Amino acid sequence: MNTATTVGAGGVHARPARRAGRVLIPAMCSAAMLATALAAGCRDELPTKPRTADAAESAANQPAKPTAGQEKTDGRRVLLVHSYHPEYPWVDSVTQGVKAAMQGTGLALEVLYMDTKRHTDEAWKTEAGRRARQKVDEYRPDVVLACDDDAQQFFARSYVNTTTPLVFTGVDADPSKYGYPAANVTGVIERPHLKESLALAQRLRSIRRVAVLSCRDSTSVAALGFMKQEQLGVEVAEWLLVEDFDQWKLAVARFNESVDALIIRSYQAVKQPGTQVNVDPREVAAWTARKATIPTIAFHDFEIRDGMLVGTVKSGQEYGRQAMEYALQILRGTSAASLPVTRAKMGIQMVNSDTAAILGISLADDVAREVTVVSGK
Repeated sequence: MNTATTVGAGGVHARPARRAGRVLIPAMCSAAMLATALAAGCRDELPTKPRTADAAESAANQPAKPTAGQEKTDGRRVLLVHSYHPEYPWVDSVTQGVKAAMQGTGLALEVLYMDTKRHTDEAWKTEAGRRARQKVDEYRPDVVLACDDDAQQFFARSYVNTTTPLVFTGVDADPSKYGYPAANVTGVIERPHLKESLALAQRLRSIRRVAVLSCRDSTSVAALGFMKQEQLGVEVAEWLLVEDFDQWKLAVARFNESVDALIIRSYQAVKQPGTQVNVDPREVAAWTARKATIPTIAFHDFEIRDGMLVGTVKSGQEYGRQAMEYALQILRGTSAASLPVTRAKMGIQMVNSDTAAILGISLADDVAREVTVVSGK
């Protein structure tokens, strides 16, 4: 049976994957992590070295199929290390993608959650990384998957140029920050579909001037660095990172009067004013959907469902599937060094019809036919 493992104060605990506590614990953003992310610099090109990129990438994008290679995977072990907690929709979606790619392979999977979205202080992250390394020693996986940046910074980078095969996914920073790629390391970088999302929003309303708003966390700092490199064809009035919900509310009110649309990178770590406790992200989204008088653009499917208006959104399942398919190739004898660092390519066009109605936006028939329309928030 697949089990999930979470990092807690008392140690690493194995448990059924879908059973998880829902208590939010105080968190504190780490200034040191932000400084590290900024210092690493931003390069939007993929790392390169001599490889047969086209053939490897084409193979990675094909669904995993039970083949004669199953005897090379049957009974072997995969460890999936998530930066965040199991209730985070992105995490659940990535795990689903990993499991889908594993069907019929006979592989065993364990999942470990570092829980750094709710616990943002560096002491927690350091300890979570130590316990993840301890899990590797105990479980002895044949391949490790590491998802999102904190898992790289505090855990996976320790295995660069070792005998442990490592596939990363969902990495916002330049992967060279972690020493990737390497002889035993390859993976999937994460980039928002910014141009595509803006183009979709412009089909709903004229947009010439935008602002970018996000909670302040290490992944947002890295993501904004890459987003600033995009040539968008509109004026970007401001790139703003905020700490707490009061600052968020003031920013939305100000942007209502000064720009045509608001691009939202993340609201997952907005703090309660005067504390280090995260506001429930859905509360932030619901307030924003009610109070924003301009289109809101986001990059995850769950954010559109939460009430953001529009986006060409990332699929966590794609990130999980691509990483696991790379892992399967490695287990069947392909070297990690021959598999190029890649990025997810599939974007899903989504519009929240309830938010559109609040803004007085009617979906043209051609738009309604081409996008996924969600409602109910």
